Amino acid sequence: MSHFPPSLPWRPLLRALLLAGGLWLALSLLFPLFAPFAAAALFAAILERPVGFLCKKLSLPRLWSAALCTALLTLLLLSAGGFLLWRLWVECAALARHLPALGALFTRLGGQLNDLFQRFLIAAPIPLQAPLADAAGQLRDQLLALGGSAAGTLAALLVRWTGQLPGLLLALFTTVLATVLTSAAWPRLKDGLVRFLPPRWQQELSRGGQALRTALAGWLKAQGILLSLTFSMLAIGMAVLGLEAPLLIAALVALVDLLPVLGTGTVLLPWAMGALLWGNPRLAAGLAILYALITVVRGVLEPRLVGKDAGLPPLAALAAMYAGFMLWGPVGMILAPVGAVMIRALMSPSERQSLL
Repeated sequence: MSHFPPSLPWRPLLRALLLAGGLWLALSLLFPLFAPFAAAALFAAILERPVGFLCKKLSLPRLWSAALCTALLTLLLLSAGGFLLWRLWVECAALARHLPALGALFTRLGGQLNDLFQRFLIAAPIPLQAPLADAAGQLRDQLLALGGSAAGTLAALLVRWTGQLPGLLLALFTTVLATVLTSAAWPRLKDGLVRFLPPRWQQELSRGGQALRTALAGWLKAQGILLSLTFSMLAIGMAVLGLEAPLLIAALVALVDLLPVLGTGTVLLPWAMGALLWGNPRLAAGLAILYALITVVRGVLEPRLVGKDAGLPPLAALAAMYAGFMLWGPVGMILAPVGAVMIRALMSPSERQSLL
């Protein structure tokens, strides 16, 4: 006899929980081991049309076509990464040239704050002067300790990243080679996998693949809309603030916002703080207001756009994005909605209706 109340949709709920648990297990434990081969399968699926075109139109062997398309894709990705690293080096070099001026500015600002605090301390009641002086001393010590710990953390990160470089190069080489081999054997691998699976699993795999394509297409469409909206708001804001080359600045900031770990705040907030320190409060306030507007608009529209274009209700899309961020960080905000769409697609229509 079942212990579940008949009015509750316990079957689809249990199935959804099992699928979510399996997805979490795959991403947490298995994906790091097979990440190069999973990426190779994804790249092979993306390159299938160009490879087939070369085989059909130029009569090239499939292995040569796969190697050529993989080489072109690798060159494109490496060029984009090299350009970003070059721009990062240029900006860091420009910042290094301004470090003496920034150091003098912070020293002068610290002296002004100290004079202001001393005047406030003298004007304060005598019983409060000693506690205020002790609190100021503790705050100064904590700020100095924070600077030292930040420098130590940065050095530790650099050492760790340097130590991981050989493993990263091995993973990249494995991914490229696996992409060539997977793309060359893609039709045979796909047909063999389909024949190996039971008929019911073939239907589930076909439905899951369609759901994945729908989710990826929907996510790309949503991100394109958000990117266009962010660029438009940035361009209008930069023009209103009277900055030179507003379109170029808006494009660069929008590209930074496209990265999962970063966002517009990575550029706008330090820029606003620097403008305030350099005595330009109008620019600082304008950049802060622009950042707040972009954050609010994206926060409101992103769950709705991702849910609408990927086939999820807005609340489910928001919950998936939040759970993904808490489990896997910023990348989880991309993976979790895609996984939620796949779980929903693997359910029957009656199960979806009972859950929603």
